[in-house]
Amino acid sequence: MGWEPGPVFKDACDLGEKCTTCPSQTIMFVSILAIIFGHSRDKKTPRKTPKDFDFIIVGAGSAGCVIANRLTEIKNWNVLLLEAGGEELKINELPSTPSILHGSKVDWNYKTEAEENSCQADKGCRMPRGKVMGGTSSTNGMLYVRGSPSDYDGWAKLGNKGWSFNEVLPYFKKSENNQDNNIVKANPHYHKKGGYLSVGNFPYNDPNAKLLSEAWHEIGYEYIDINADKQIGTMLLQTTTLNGRRQSTNDAFIRPIRDKRQNLFIKTEVLVTKIIINPKTKEAIGVEYRNKEGKMKKVMARKEVIVSGGAIESPKLLMLSGIGPSKELKKHNIKIIKDLQVGQNLQEHVSLGGLTIKLNKTSTKKSLKKRIEDLKLYLKNQTGPLSSNGPLQSVTFIKTSLETEIGVPDFEYHFVGFESDGDIAIPNSYDLITAIPAVLNPNSRGSITLNTTDPIWGAPVIRYGFFTKSPDRERLLEGIRMSLPLFNTKVFRENEMTLDERPWPLCKQFQFNTDDYWFCMMKYYTASAGHPVGTCKMGPKSDAEAVVDPQLRVYGIKKLRVVDASIMPKIVRGNTNAPIIMIAEKTSDMIKNDWRYKFWG
Repeated sequence: MGWEPGPVFKDACDLGEKCTTCPSQTIMFVSILAIIFGHSRDKKTPRKTPKDFDFIIVGAGSAGCVIANRLTEIKNWNVLLLEAGGEELKINELPSTPSILHGSKVDWNYKTEAEENSCQADKGCRMPRGKVMGGTSSTNGMLYVRGSPSDYDGWAKLGNKGWSFNEVLPYFKKSENNQDNNIVKANPHYHKKGGYLSVGNFPYNDPNAKLLSEAWHEIGYEYIDINADKQIGTMLLQTTTLNGRRQSTNDAFIRPIRDKRQNLFIKTEVLVTKIIINPKTKEAIGVEYRNKEGKMKKVMARKEVIVSGGAIESPKLLMLSGIGPSKELKKHNIKIIKDLQVGQNLQEHVSLGGLTIKLNKTSTKKSLKKRIEDLKLYLKNQTGPLSSNGPLQSVTFIKTSLETEIGVPDFEYHFVGFESDGDIAIPNSYDLITAIPAVLNPNSRGSITLNTTDPIWGAPVIRYGFFTKSPDRERLLEGIRMSLPLFNTKVFRENEMTLDERPWPLCKQFQFNTDDYWFCMMKYYTASAGHPVGTCKMGPKSDAEAVVDPQLRVYGIKKLRVVDASIMPKIVRGNTNAPIIMIAEKTSDMIKNDWRYKFWG
């Protein structure tokens, strides 16, 4: 499987071809990266595959890779891990490349529906999701954020026994191999060393990331460890990286064991289209999939099928298998096996475009020759600007007046570098920073339904439902306003960091920075933080919306679990990769305990 750049670059250059119509130095530089890093370092070792397995895991993403590792710790269990995408590529390892991976061949390339209140400018919002070993942990911004303790206590209060913060904290720590001795010593209750997942700092500190946190500090926000006892404040975040390279869950959990554990089997470029369910016993007994040659295959599971396709593909697969809302299944003539609210309860941290910082003294924009020097530095020792994610490392959590809970944030600020000529920039060359203000606890809910013309092979219909409930719109407006004092700070003034006050085209009828202007921006230039969750909701049996129980077992179907972001009953107040890994760690233990008990009687 090869790689080609995302939509910003796709027309100009493909992997392995000479760039003949490159309109910018950025595109030329990305083409060079594609040629150097567009291959995989993973080599498949041919092995005879059993006819059936103890466990089949569908999806090798943030959750699936973790589960595959933990279940194969039991030597007499054999496990099959199925991934729709291909092997992880060298380009995935570069911390500086998330923006050019989105829209490429390692992305599902989802796009939501345009709705009355949102996502209208481009007839839908883009939703990047990794389609590759490691899933979105191979394409995301690598930020390690757990959310607030109250998030998990809230899950427990909803009837999800075992999911309070004190009960999930050991599973966050189980994965963690924290590289910062100061953080571990300062907060030993929250951090540890020795896990599979490296959590550390970049070898290169982006100058603007540091200035952004300093400016937030100047207007009153503490420097804190977001993943300890406080969540309101600013931080140069730790990331899932090691020695200047991304650590996806594939890199952290699969590569160390792939050639050592003979009970782990992996198939890539296979798309699972159905869970095979025994109609008499209502047990999941296997899956059907299409391999890369286009042939349909079946494989059987003795113990369980575990669905870890993520918040979009997991509900799609359940519905194709006859598990979902009866109305939706009847529409597609799918035999109803279990009527559950699959695909409902979609949640996301809603954001918008248009809040842009113009750089002068601290612009990192440079010539192609200088960028190639950065590349040589990275190739030599994995340092320099290409070993970081640029201003994205600076994250601030704030609380608006609309948040009633004490001590928890309801708003998060990310920052992404751009070039003034319109290209999404790699951290070694940008002269604009776009702020991404995100609502952390939205009240609005969306849905996933099957493609109306091609439910099996077509992309599902994604409706975010942004701004359909109050006070999401008002909360986003207040969060924007709370960032504007940054432009009056000494840090911004001394470094000539100014607000770009040019109205965006579809909202130019309103004066910049008025309420009407920002409400218009929310409607047309809506954005997501890339954290979709909730579409296979976890809940007690009394919850009519619940799809899985607190053990993540699908209601009404034996030997079937869903383990990924889709089970979150309510979205966490932070980035979602670390919580998904925690969910997989905890569920792996539940699976082990369940089957050991059954085995020994």
